[in-house]
Parts: sequence; structure tokens; C-alpha cells
Amino acid sequence: MPSDKDILFKKVQNLFQESQTIAEFEKRLSKADIKTYHRNEKLCGVYCKNRRYRLKRSLGIDPEHLLLKDKTLERINSLGEIIDEREQDLSKGYDLEL
Repeated sequence: MPSDKDILFKKVQNLFQESQTIAEFEKRLSKADIKTYHRNEKLCGVYCKNRRYRLKRSLGIDPEHLLLKDKTLERINSLGEIIDEREQDLSKGYDLEL
């Protein structure tokens, strides 16, 4: 029979995998009725039946990975904008009238 910690780990792990940012992860935790706690304004862990579990140490989940996902998405979006701008410039420069 799985322990409370094992059940919590599965839930938190699934929510973590579905999230792209820390804010989204916190929203998903909140919707799942999992209370979080912070240290120095950073997401640090979750509560389960009056016990605290640290994400990184107890549950093996590093919220910093979400920061990397978030930065990667920002980079992809900015590159997409640059490509769009260049395509618009090219289409203006090669405007042929027949």
C-alpha cells in the first residue's frame, strides 16, 4: 500500500511535468488542493497532512528546471519574432509589380 508521501509524490510529479513555468506549477498545485510554502519568496515545498515536504530534497523535484523551461520558451518566442520581422522585411524588399 503506497504511503501518503508516495501518493503526494505522484501527484506533484505529474503536475510538475504538465507545467511550463513556476507560476503555472503553483496554480496547478493550488487547484489540486496542495498547499505550498515558500522560503525567501521561492517555492520550496508542499504540505500534506500537517507535514512539510521539500520539493527538491524530499520529493526529488527541482523547481529550477521550470525556470529553464520558462527561459527556453521565452527564447523560442523571441526567435520567432525575429524571424517574422525578417520575413516581413524581405517581403517588402522583393515586392514585384507585374
